[in-house]
Amino acid sequence: MRMSGVRFPGLMMAAMVVLSACASSSPPPAASAGMAGASGLAPTMTIERFLRAANQNDLDAMSNLFGTRDGPVARTWSRREIDDRMFLLASLLKHTDYTIGNEQIVPGRREEATQFNVRLVLQQGPVQVPFVMVRSRNNQWLVENIDIQRITRGTGRP
Repeated sequence: MRMSGVRFPGLMMAAMVVLSACASSSPPPAASAGMAGASGLAPTMTIERFLRAANQNDLDAMSNLFGTRDGPVARTWSRREIDDRMFLLASLLKHTDYTIGNEQIVPGRREEATQFNVRLVLQQGPVQVPFVMVRSRNNQWLVENIDIQRITRGTGRP
């Protein structure tokens, strides 16, 4: 099924700037060529917001942070589909803690996607779960894919 805390000591000001950009209705400024300018902080903040929404069963917030190059699924899926899929994801992603690992390229998609391995501490123990992030056409970072089989099959256990 395609569905899709990091701590930055000393980057509080940068985080505040990004948060204020996320809160505005206009898209954030375009990054320089490649992923370098926008990678790291912006996609990880989307992961953080998505995981927080999952823990709070905020299905609407999750559907606005999950999508494809075409945009969030909140714009394309029915209310029923959003509720069913986001509820399932929220149930699987309930966690007590998490750590977002290093950024990795997605071969063949360097300009639009990036991957982070997220270590989730779940009730049944810790698990490493890859999150693929995509930059939408309006320059918003979205969760595009979460390897939930790492949770359901236990293949992400250390």
